[in-house]
Amino acid sequence: MKIASPRIAWSRPLPFPPSSPAAVGRRVGTWAALTGLCLGLSAAESSALDPLRRVTLEDAFVLQEYRAGKASFVESPERHAGVWTGTGFRYPLLALEGQGSLRHIWTTRGDGDPYFDWEFFVDGETTPSVRFSDEAMVRAAAAYPVPVAPANALPVHNRAFNFFLPVPFERSLRVEVVQRQPSFWLWFCQLDYRLEDDSLRGVRLFSEEEGENLAFSYVGLPQQLRERPASRLPREQVAFDARQVGPGASVTLAQLTGPGIVRELRLRWSAGGNPRLKVRFDDASSFAVAAPAARFFGPFQGVSFFAHGTNDHSCYLPMPFRERAEIVIENPGEAALDLTGQAVVERVPAFSPGWGYFHARHQRTALTDGHRPHQVLYLRGRGHWLGMTLYHTGHDHGGGDFAVIDGEGNDPAFLHGINGEDYFTFAWFGKGAHHPYAVAHSNDEGRYRHHFENVYPFRESFALEWGAFAGLSPESVAVWYQDTPADTTVPDGARADSAEWDVFGPVPIPHDVAGRATGPLYDGLPRVAELDAGGQFECVLVKERFTSGWMKEWSVGPMLNLTYVARHGTKIDYEAELGGNGHAFLARRFVDSPAARTVRCRFAHDDPIELWVNGTRVYAGGQQFQGFASTWVALPLRAGRNEVVVRLTNYFNRNFNWTGFLLRPEGAEF
Repeated sequence: MKIASPRIAWSRPLPFPPSSPAAVGRRVGTWAALTGLCLGLSAAESSALDPLRRVTLEDAFVLQEYRAGKASFVESPERHAGVWTGTGFRYPLLALEGQGSLRHIWTTRGDGDPYFDWEFFVDGETTPSVRFSDEAMVRAAAAYPVPVAPANALPVHNRAFNFFLPVPFERSLRVEVVQRQPSFWLWFCQLDYRLEDDSLRGVRLFSEEEGENLAFSYVGLPQQLRERPASRLPREQVAFDARQVGPGASVTLAQLTGPGIVRELRLRWSAGGNPRLKVRFDDASSFAVAAPAARFFGPFQGVSFFAHGTNDHSCYLPMPFRERAEIVIENPGEAALDLTGQAVVERVPAFSPGWGYFHARHQRTALTDGHRPHQVLYLRGRGHWLGMTLYHTGHDHGGGDFAVIDGEGNDPAFLHGINGEDYFTFAWFGKGAHHPYAVAHSNDEGRYRHHFENVYPFRESFALEWGAFAGLSPESVAVWYQDTPADTTVPDGARADSAEWDVFGPVPIPHDVAGRATGPLYDGLPRVAELDAGGQFECVLVKERFTSGWMKEWSVGPMLNLTYVARHGTKIDYEAELGGNGHAFLARRFVDSPAARTVRCRFAHDDPIELWVNGTRVYAGGQQFQGFASTWVALPLRAGRNEVVVRLTNYFNRNFNWTGFLLRPEGAEF
């Protein structure tokens, strides 16, 4: 496609002052080195990653306000009846309304030629201004000379294709794929985007075919959008005195005075030790960082964390503070622990109102049961989530990420991925370094993913779970920025605010060859009375089946996740069992009311669903193309005990095979 529009200047002011010619030249000169690092070349020394840290981490603590979104797909002609019918078949992935930008595409497939052409229709276009195959998009993004994203592209690694160039839109974005092959085996895809964001107003991305090659061009993009200078404020290296910590004791390793930003926190400890790191900011009543040091830093040699040697690690994620930063080390071991370290502190004139405090929280599930995911984080408040490190998560097809943003608010968002390896930007159990976004050693040794391209802002709350097979003990360290230095996490998946549900399913919904249901969606479900009488009925997945009556599942706050409910009765055969053309489920709980009343509730779902109270249907909703949508429903409760029943389904849409719903009363509780 030829581009007729000339390159124009961007009239909006840059968020940081323009750099001097010397500084611009220095940063442009380092971009070749940064690109090499982003293409998977290992860095022998931590300092080799410093230029990329300056690009990526400079303002990671400035709280964002946009609305994050995500769409995820696992598709094949066999799994999705009536779809992928041959060359030229067109399938919609996104249809966004409003202002924002697509920020990341991750996709993978089988060997051979690309399955699809991707087409982007911006602001009502009838002809796509951006069009590419997966192979062409990575080559063209890697060749684009300006670092618009922290890294525009990553190498094609074991058939994992990553694309980070933003695709801005001001009114709408429609993304479709057009089938290039008569048929194909299996295809995976995740798309990360943001709405309610005008940071790229007036900017457009175009693709242009130049012979057999593809090239990208921005219109209205300032050449130095990401090449802004690192702060010239003074940075001080503060060495910590060597200390010894006895068994079961704790010491304050350092007290830093502000205002300042910790740009590097380095810790060294003696062999055999297992120190626990705790950091408190501005005399808060609780610690913002609480994690075993080995789990916090990990084995990584990346942009965020770097292992200089055994028990010698640095964290480069910035930690701003207004008056004080207190670094405490606990020794839970049975032998004395020797430790020391240092910090690089940037001296700033003030702690700005738009900044957030750094937080990190370690969580461990003692033993997974397969159907209840590992709780990575649940917190209340305002901030943005940056990412996490995971350990001991087992086979990646045990599950993936599922985030609920502002589940306590009126417009919650639901971001659901697919398999575990895909979340970390790799595929087919790949591992390595994708600077600055991710480093992966193995599922047991540790992997981290930090969303520098698209953090997850939250205003009310944030919850994230990680699916895992049964019999594991996964660990996680979540990292985020929040407008308070205090710890506002809710322990144990908010069990005190959650409810136990009786659940049943899945049962298949009969469909024709075009993927249309051939009868009522819920006819395959048993009646509640039959289950209450102890009845046992067959549950059927794609290939496996088992017999069950009522099963039990706890919500996480207002959110009930039934994606893995079948693991009560069967061992899932990798990801093949999480799908199919449609399944039905049943959930039931009781609500006690002191008097007859009507309770207004927030209800969110992404597939056909029904809500019943005491035998009367009070809501019926259909499939949501964009994934979850929220509405208000009125629950007529009588005095005493009330039965709430939800009949729901699972279909293909923008949230890969996720099954569940949110039900939250307008007040604090029922």
